[in-house]
Amino acid sequence: MKKTIALLLALVMVFALAACGSKTETPETTPETTAPATEPAAEPATEPATEPAPAEEDKPADGSITLSVMLPYGQWEGKFDTLIESYMAEHPEIKEINATFPSSSDYFDLLAAARASGELPNIIRSSYGIQDAEYQQYMLDLSTDCYAYDELTEEQIINGTTDKGMVVMPIYVEGTGILYNMQLLAEAGWDTVPTTRDELKQLCDDLIAAGITPFCMQWAETNLNLNNWVGWTWLGDKENGGLDFLHAMMDGEDMDLANDVEWNEFLDCYEQVLMPYAQENAIATDKYTAREAFYLGNCAMLVGEGSWETPSLLEYNPDLVDDVCQSYLPYSNDASKNHLMTAYMTAGVIDSGDEATNKAAKDFLSYIVCSEDARVWHQETMGNPTAITSLKASDNMPKLAKDVVSLMQSGNSRMAMYKFYPAAIQADISDAWGRFVGKDIDRDEFTALYQQIFKDYADGMYD
Repeated sequence: MKKTIALLLALVMVFALAACGSKTETPETTPETTAPATEPAAEPATEPATEPAPAEEDKPADGSITLSVMLPYGQWEGKFDTLIESYMAEHPEIKEINATFPSSSDYFDLLAAARASGELPNIIRSSYGIQDAEYQQYMLDLSTDCYAYDELTEEQIINGTTDKGMVVMPIYVEGTGILYNMQLLAEAGWDTVPTTRDELKQLCDDLIAAGITPFCMQWAETNLNLNNWVGWTWLGDKENGGLDFLHAMMDGEDMDLANDVEWNEFLDCYEQVLMPYAQENAIATDKYTAREAFYLGNCAMLVGEGSWETPSLLEYNPDLVDDVCQSYLPYSNDASKNHLMTAYMTAGVIDSGDEATNKAAKDFLSYIVCSEDARVWHQETMGNPTAITSLKASDNMPKLAKDVVSLMQSGNSRMAMYKFYPAAIQADISDAWGRFVGKDIDRDEFTALYQQIFKDYADGMYD
């Protein structure tokens, strides 16, 4: 387990190298202290992976295969059709590809329903953490019939391997913290983003003095916003990126959260900045309302959103795209503790029981991961750097993606922990966060409840 933890943290460096378009051995130094080159390579280290042509006699009949995809990547909805169409144009054996991208808040319920009906999609999420472990038992080993496997680094292969084989395929990386509208910050006299909690508070005061709403919080999204991306930020400065600490809580150890420095700094950020400067009725505001307010310039900051917002910005307010900055949530007054939260977006292939369908699903997943069409789509259309190190980093990558790359290369990022805690406690952790920001429970009650949930998990109460 310790070796796996260290390798998972090394994936941060793997991504930073991928963003530079170079395939390089992982250096001895850690990703926190080593910064790769900041400019993308002029040419890709290798040509984009090309799907091997099957022998004529092995080709399935035209229109004989239907594939299904379900991934909790809501930002792909309505945009992924481009990849489906380009893939099907070259694959007459594919009759149809049905792809759905539910919110992460609904994903597990939909997946459980699909399993209960015996109709799991061919391609679903398969993460490096433990949240998808119960579905990995149904997955196929991607080391065969999946040409993207040949493009993976040693770390990616090791961390994606379970007793079922290599079942986790990395696609791209996202970063999150706070999105800043630099046009509005300029009106308040700021030309840079805050790096500490007190600076964030001062920015809020200056924005209000300039007649600008600081935040539009989306706290109706207790899981997606309060828990999923933002809620684990405080672990980022702990040893091994917080994984050791998280595992100790999952094992039922008393981690004395009431006296934990990072936990208390994080709650200070909520009580001193995020809660008092949130808009009225933030606890009832959903993600769509909050995002639209930010897109239209009705607030200066959006917390818990990230680089995936580029397509929506282009749709709502293209003039703002180059003036939005992606940075971390500065929860601590020690600037060195504040890091961008990052995570690999990943997928795996479910064993359908049909060899031709399985091969087609693996091939389509490879296409999504490392084809030239997908490289351009991920980097330029969706604004996310790809995870495969041999793929060229586009000169046309949008600003938010470049901000993520810059923070990772400078060592100001940590792997988000939300995929490393058990899905069974997700609802209760999310509910506790909602009660805290809604002022139904105070800080001490929240801390006790938070730790008790992990103790109950360790005692088997969520089995």
